Amino acid sequence: METHNLYRDAIKALDWGDARSLDGADSVFVVGHKSPDGDSVMSALAYAHLMRQLGYNAVARMAGRANNETAFAAQAFGIELPQVLADVKPGERLVLVDHSDYSQAVDGAKNARILQVVDHHGIGDIAESKLLYAKYMPVGSTCSIVYTSYKELGVEISAEIAKVLFAGILSDTLNLKKVTVTDVDRSIYEELLGVLAGEWGMDLDSARQKVTEFFNGMSEAAHDFSSMTDEEIFNSDAKDYVLGCVKFRLGSLDCRDASKVDEFADRLLKVMPKIASATENRMAFCRLGFEEKTYMLYADAEGILVGLAQEIAEQAFGSSLRDGVVFCERRLSRKLDVVPMLTKALQ
Repeated sequence: METHNLYRDAIKALDWGDARSLDGADSVFVVGHKSPDGDSVMSALAYAHLMRQLGYNAVARMAGRANNETAFAAQAFGIELPQVLADVKPGERLVLVDHSDYSQAVDGAKNARILQVVDHHGIGDIAESKLLYAKYMPVGSTCSIVYTSYKELGVEISAEIAKVLFAGILSDTLNLKKVTVTDVDRSIYEELLGVLAGEWGMDLDSARQKVTEFFNGMSEAAHDFSSMTDEEIFNSDAKDYVLGCVKFRLGSLDCRDASKVDEFADRLLKVMPKIASATENRMAFCRLGFEEKTYMLYADAEGILVGLAQEIAEQAFGSSLRDGVVFCERRLSRKLDVVPMLTKALQ
């Protein structure tokens, strides 16, 4: 039996319910994490399309409003963004992409029926007593994993889906500049670029230049906080984590003007205790990158900057530069550096 048929049979064995047919009354929602970024949104769109090609009534959703970068990418590539899914009812069927932790999942996920998980982070706490299809790969983007699923299942990647996958990879790898990028991402990037070049009627060099212009626009949009409150800025790229009995929110932002990093840090520090309390987190941290350096900000829910959060931050990253700030000489990755360092400190 061909490999793609084996994968199709494995997915067919899942509890699709009435969504087993495109004519079914029920839908399976394919959704990324809260505070959705480009990879989360685009991987949901592409994976939902893949499941529909296999005959299942899968619909993409976002677990929150799209950020500025994602909105720009959608407009640039001509992609229609999915609707927002605020919460799910008990028993509703979900496919989770770009995360595998209940703390980052759409509200109600603990009582939902999770059919699949597709993620490029560490294995989280999603647990199912029934059959579950999970696919994890150490790559820079969940869209790269979704691309491999199209290939494994023998489903053609149309020009429209190539745009969706490319937009997600472009976002989560920072145009292949991020430290999490792998040769898998680079190979997929080049193949999708070839598809886009054909769709645009361009040679590869011209298509690469167009993509660079798109990415520069995405980057400008990602750093445009002019219409946002400080709370919205922090939450625009923040995720909740649960380690042991401690729940904390971790933001990840960059300051393009190094001369204003202290002012930016102070603004965030003022709202972090309130955000932690409002989201029922014990602590809040934020990776604030500038040039090739990093500030690690910390705050307790009670608003006391000399409590548990300081102890954890200093154990993980070193002595405080000043109240609420630990300074790191190098640029830290949330996934590769910050989460593992905090995990070790909390243990």
